[in-house]
Order: sequence, then C-alpha cells, then structure tokens
Amino acid sequence: MTRKQPLSRLTFAVALALGGSLFLSSFDAIARERPAGANRTMQRGDHTRQTVRTRTENGRTRSDTVTNSQGQTVKRDAIVVNDRDAGVRTRDVTKTGPNGNTATRQDVTTRTENGYTRDSTFTNAHGKTVTREAEVVREKDAGTRSRDVVTTLPDGRTRTVSDVTQRTDDGYTRNTLVTNPNGGTLQRDVTATVDKETKSVTKDVSVDRTPPPAPAP
Repeated sequence: MTRKQPLSRLTFAVALALGGSLFLSSFDAIARERPAGANRTMQRGDHTRQTVRTRTENGRTRSDTVTNSQGQTVKRDAIVVNDRDAGVRTRDVTKTGPNGNTATRQDVTTRTENGYTRDSTFTNAHGKTVTREAEVVREKDAGTRSRDVVTTLPDGRTRTVSDVTQRTDDGYTRNTLVTNPNGGTLQRDVTATVDKETKSVTKDVSVDRTPPPAPAP
C-alpha cells in the first residue's frame, strides 16, 4: 500500500517514533486483554461527572465520580508519585463500580540510560491479573528506537511485541512483530520516504499475518 501525506504529519510521526516521552501511557495491550465489563463507566445516556485534581509535593491525585440517571455511581481514584532523583514514576488507579467491586491498575516507569522501562499490573473485580513489561531503548547516534513488550494473561499465556524504528536519510523504516497468545503472528513493515521539494511523504506498508498452529488431533 502506498500513500502520500503532508510533510508535517511525517515529521511528527518520526519524532514520536524515535523520541517518545518517558511518561506516555502505553496500557493499550492490557486493555485489549481485559475481561468483559472491566471498563464500564456508565457514561451512556444521561449522567453527571465530578472531577477533583490536587497537586501534591511529588505528584498529583485525581478523583472522578460518574453518576447515571438511576443514581448508580462509578468512582475512579488515581495517585501519581514522581521520584525525580531515582527517575521513577508510579501511578496507581482504583476503580469502584456501582456494586462496590473494585479493579486496580499500577504503572511503574523507570528512566534508564538510553530509554525507559514500564511495568504494569491490572487486576479486575474478579481478582484476575494481567501484567505488562515494556522496555524502550533509543540509540540517537544510530537513529533507532526499539520497543519490546511482554503481556502475560491470567492463564499464563503471553503476547509479545517487538518494534524497531530506524531513521533513514530520507525518512524512516519501522518493523513490528506481534506474537499472540494463540501462536498466531503479525508482521508489519513500513518504509516512509520524504520528498522535501514537493513536501510530500510516500509510505509503503506491508502486513503479513500467520494463523495460529492447528490444534493437535
């Protein structure tokens, strides 16, 4: 697939892929593995929301309360603590549903010499836990950014992601390999080329999916 887009969008994409931010949220993989109903907020239909944000000495807190037209309430409390000397940021979130059941999530992000690591744990209202370990390494001289992620489901199966972005003279390449818990894989390769004279970008993307192995007879 080949398509063109404005130069400014590619510039932003390259900056995001190669630079990134230490504290960008990356809990998407865990969210996809959450049991059904774990993220209900009752925000469909009429509802009210109250949000209270408070700065602390080394971070912040936030409390959200959503109440629907039947008087049912969902509450979400988040605490962020920054240890700048150690280069560690901890984020704890507790979500309480209308029936009093709670789900929790913790992210611990640690700055490293050339990137960061992030360890995340999500526990749903039934006590089932999903963990996610991510490591991002940036090599400025080589113009590369690599990201490796391992998500472990409650039954012990894992989902892995290996993502490498390489800066080139006229754009960048990005190679991503995802291995799902069932053994199926997805390989996605991107080559982006910038034409500075026409201020356009050409992006070629190839996706190769391999189905999971057939079950043993």
